[in-house]
Amino acid sequence: MNKLGGEFSCAIWDADKNRLILARDPFGHKPLHYYKKTNNTLFFSSEIKGLLAAGVPAELDLVSLSDFLSLNCIPCPATIFKDIYQVPPGSMLIADPGGIRIKTWWEPRIVVDQSITFEDAVSGVSSAFKRSVEQCMLKSETYCFLSGGMDSSALISFATEIANRKIHAVSVGFEEEEENELQDAATMARHVGAEHHSLIVKPDSFFDMLGTLVWHHDSPFTDTSAYPTYFAAKAGAGFTDIILTGDGPDQTMGGSGHYVFAVKNNIFAPRSHSRRLTYGLASGLLETMAKDPVPSLFSKAYRKLYRESLSPVHAAYDIRSYFPDIVKRFLCSDEFWEVHLGNNPYRHPESWFRNAGSLDDVNKYLYSDMKFYLPDDLMIKVDRMCMAHGLETLSPFLDRDLVAIINQLPGSFKVNSKDGKITTKRVLKEICRKRFPPSILNKRKQGFGIPLEKWLRQDDGKFLKEILLDERTLNRPYFKKKSLKNLVETFLLNKGDYFYPSPNAVAGLLTLELWHRNYLD
Repeated sequence: MNKLGGEFSCAIWDADKNRLILARDPFGHKPLHYYKKTNNTLFFSSEIKGLLAAGVPAELDLVSLSDFLSLNCIPCPATIFKDIYQVPPGSMLIADPGGIRIKTWWEPRIVVDQSITFEDAVSGVSSAFKRSVEQCMLKSETYCFLSGGMDSSALISFATEIANRKIHAVSVGFEEEEENELQDAATMARHVGAEHHSLIVKPDSFFDMLGTLVWHHDSPFTDTSAYPTYFAAKAGAGFTDIILTGDGPDQTMGGSGHYVFAVKNNIFAPRSHSRRLTYGLASGLLETMAKDPVPSLFSKAYRKLYRESLSPVHAAYDIRSYFPDIVKRFLCSDEFWEVHLGNNPYRHPESWFRNAGSLDDVNKYLYSDMKFYLPDDLMIKVDRMCMAHGLETLSPFLDRDLVAIINQLPGSFKVNSKDGKITTKRVLKEICRKRFPPSILNKRKQGFGIPLEKWLRQDDGKFLKEILLDERTLNRPYFKKKSLKNLVETFLLNKGDYFYPSPNAVAGLLTLELWHRNYLD
């Protein structure tokens, strides 16, 4: 397996040993699902809908649904379907007359080499990335997604340097100026001499497309950047069947906002048992005064005290959750809340941090994201949305040799705090310093977002109310009717905040209901 590079999932029949081998690439870029019947029959398919077409029963897994709500997506190997699993990234499933076993052949192990200087790190990462980009330039004409951010701009810069002809850049923008990065993408394309192809996406198609996006995911989702990714893929597929992406460095080199928050607030500092117990007792008293999560003096104090009562890792992921514990308890039926209590979703990040060992906090957080967010959110979104148009993606930042070099670096080479200023993706930023125009190098990180809140409220929330307040939705056994109505009303009247109700939580509930109707009803 170590001789294979890039993105893949495959099935190999070994006739000599009478065994089947299913294998998946290191970061789970390509999907591979399986279902085992009690009579030792094994079904496998890249898409879950392939298993369902073969007669595999479609049943919701309540533990996976609980994990989805708390963690924003479902950790591998589980799926939203009961008894349907993923082959884990960097792993093989071996099925023979003796049964089924999983063998890991690669994982994103981080072993820091303290002897590496920052200058050596910059040189090593730059050289490895250049080699990776060159290996991905398989066709006579090279196409790259270009958002105008650092990662895709680095990709287009290196690709242009390597090629002896024009590189093609594909970008998607929005009518809403505040979410539109097309100008930055155009600036970078001009800077390197790339041919720029751009597309404007209109909000009218968002609700029309939501069911289609769910169908391609085979699952509910909260990452609404799937929508622009879908249209970027549609645009790219008009030119090519292979495109390079800038995915990966946020999770390997520390580019996301939660790393900044973690460093700025030292959130992984140990908390004594007595301190957590004291905050837990205090939060319990305030819980009775804060009748719902709608922002108020009591509810905000309750949030603060409750999070202080948690372990540092639990608190960190509760902050990231679109359904933090307090919101989830308010929303869930008593029966479904028992599922949460019996299968604490935060068992997953706690185990990732334990497995990371004695690394610094930044590298622990990155290891956790490489084990979870990267394969179970980012790669799923990119592959499903692009393959919806028959567009294969290659991600040079996720080359194994490159990641191995990055994983030797101290956390301070990735996310660095100095004189009150926090620098993310420090190594990559240094690499790009002489490659970018100042407007790109110093721009604020935007991500591949959409004006979600604005779109969800359009037409007085007509689509939102038609789906979430429909009797079918309200009668599901997962949520309390009164609480679900409160969430929708609070959101549409704009009486909430970042905590409750999150726009991504609303989107997650929409995709859950659409998934339920398409796959189970």
